[in-house]
Amino acid sequence: MAITLDLKPEVEAELTAQAQAAGLSLAQFLSRELEAIAPAAPAQLPATLPDGSDQWDKELDEWLDSFPQHPVLHEEAFKRENWYPDRW
Repeated sequence: MAITLDLKPEVEAELTAQAQAAGLSLAQFLSRELEAIAPAAPAQLPATLPDGSDQWDKELDEWLDSFPQHPVLHEEAFKRENWYPDRW
């Protein structure tokens, strides 16, 4: 794939100097540097655990369980007359 970059002259000069110091052309240098910061392949999770359960579901459950538990609101909290006590 070809990409065109519009670089400031001072940035281009610095990158060219770094490429020459590494014994590479500017294109080779930039390609190497970009490959270093991009992940080579997306992380693959196993579809199932040895016990047959789904890995994603297990990790989601663990993540959800990590949040603090809050009490459930009482049924009275959902009644309109309790929202606006001065209007009833």
